[in-house]
Amino acid sequence: MNVMDWRFVVTIISTIVFGVATIVLALKLVKKRQPVWAYETTKIIGLGSNAPPELKLTFNEQPVSDVYRTRVILFNKGNEPILNDNVTESIIIQFKGAEILRQPDIRARSKEAIKLSAKQVVKGGHNSVEVNFLYLDHDDGAVVDVLHTASEEVTCTANIIGTQQIKNIGDFEPRPLQHRRRRLIALLLYLIIFVVGPAALFFYYLLTGYSREQPMTLVILIVFMLFWTAKLIVDFRRYFHYRKFPRWSSIGD
Repeated sequence: MNVMDWRFVVTIISTIVFGVATIVLALKLVKKRQPVWAYETTKIIGLGSNAPPELKLTFNEQPVSDVYRTRVILFNKGNEPILNDNVTESIIIQFKGAEILRQPDIRARSKEAIKLSAKQVVKGGHNSVEVNFLYLDHDDGAVVDVLHTASEEVTCTANIIGTQQIKNIGDFEPRPLQHRRRRLIALLLYLIIFVVGPAALFFYYLLTGYSREQPMTLVILIVFMLFWTAKLIVDFRRYFHYRKFPRWSSIGD
């Protein structure tokens, strides 16, 4: 394979890679509803196995052996608003095998206008929390605390028009050091793939004269360089201020 053939192959591969990346970006920008949730459970009080039998614990005059706090965050990660009319089956956070010790406490809301509320209910034979709201724009939602006894499993279900399910996005935010590492890795990969790579190819073709023989190669590289450089500039704040969860959800104990 001669030099010209290698240049042609590199051009085709580069065009495919940048084209696929552009399509993926376009799909991400499509309007969609994306309700997501996450939770963490902490044991706040309990009796160990070595506790004497005469030692008793009560919560609101109810005998208990262990008390847990589950903090749940629920919000719309998508860019299409979720209206109350879109919810055909209520959002239910189920605590399998547990007793909920008091009505859930809403620790934070994105804003009062969404009218988000949470109340204790029984669904499917298990104690649960039902969440209702007027609407959820992008990043709108709330953080809810639930006090309960030991639970076998915590799940969140609903039926919302335009969505498949409420996605569990994992634990709460990683520590700041993890933030910095992730931001740095993301930024370096972004620069190498979408800025440095096309720029290197652009100057290579320009210096070797190949662009004059195949002018479309030069045009394609210029378009991709300008597009992805502009996107990097627009997303600069997002890359350096990475947040898995909305800012309003940052609350203390």
